[in-house]
Amino acid sequence: MKEPHGGTAAPRTADPDASVRMPHSAAVDLLAPVLHHVAAANGIRVLSIKGSVLSEQGLREPRQPSDVDILVDPLRFDDLVVLLRAAGWMDRDRKVLVPLPASGTVLAPHARTLEHPNWPCQLDLHRYYPGFLRSAAAVFDHLWGARVIVEIAHAGCGVPAPPDHWILAALHALRSGDDDQLSELEVAAARVFAGRQSALLARAEVLGAVGPLGDSLERLTGLRPEVPESEQELLTAWQRRIADPESLPEAFIEQFRAARGLTRLQFAARQAWPTPRSARAFHDVGPGPLGLARFYIARLAVAPTKLAGYLGLHGRGRVKRRR
Repeated sequence: MKEPHGGTAAPRTADPDASVRMPHSAAVDLLAPVLHHVAAANGIRVLSIKGSVLSEQGLREPRQPSDVDILVDPLRFDDLVVLLRAAGWMDRDRKVLVPLPASGTVLAPHARTLEHPNWPCQLDLHRYYPGFLRSAAAVFDHLWGARVIVEIAHAGCGVPAPPDHWILAALHALRSGDDDQLSELEVAAARVFAGRQSALLARAEVLGAVGPLGDSLERLTGLRPEVPESEQELLTAWQRRIADPESLPEAFIEQFRAARGLTRLQFAARQAWPTPRSARAFHDVGPGPLGLARFYIARLAVAPTKLAGYLGLHGRGRVKRRR
């Protein structure tokens, strides 16, 4: 069709419904440096964990990560969450996180998964990592003190030193029940730490991971590390969590005791009636809206009894402590 007056064609206007989305792989590569920049600008210590860095350190085979994992100084975790929410990041699961016990925990939720409409990948912010049988603050200080700087998307980012990163990844494989990944990590450790296995064992002792990783460390070093008496109680809780992660009343009680006021009520309500995504992820929910409706109706019958049992255990624990 001819243009009027024989001139050039009028410029086409952009389709208002068309959007240009960042490729997923680019989003994963760029998000870690962005987080490090935001955190540093606000005086918050963070470490990138897992992902492609683990492969670059020779600790597992290369693979394309699907999300970004950041370990945050637990004393500033809430501050960083507030900053990110102000920038449009939303909590995927709307978790109620209560304060972490000062002595350490393997039971409390350890991360928030955040989503942003303009980032096609998720962000997992970790306030501690289960399996380190020491206080979250002490473990982070040790990891931070030994950190190394690597380039992620041409920006320098702090990550755990290879021995520490291997320990963290092995704890993750154990908690996930991923025997293949744990075997892969052990093979890589035998190669990367050849002649330096004692250093790996020493870091596991510093970080309080010799109990959970006892079998792996024995296979790698030929030594069975001794678990300190101070870590035995948490080790027992860890072993129970690995064996049956969904039926630990101690997990509810620990967090209920730490919560206060409205947070305590919110936590109990969320425990009784989880969000739809959490229900489908962690409970036996049938397909479609009808399956979800049946789940919540069933919870109306069992949740009060279960909560009453938890609260009874909580009350008996308070009496024992008074004695």
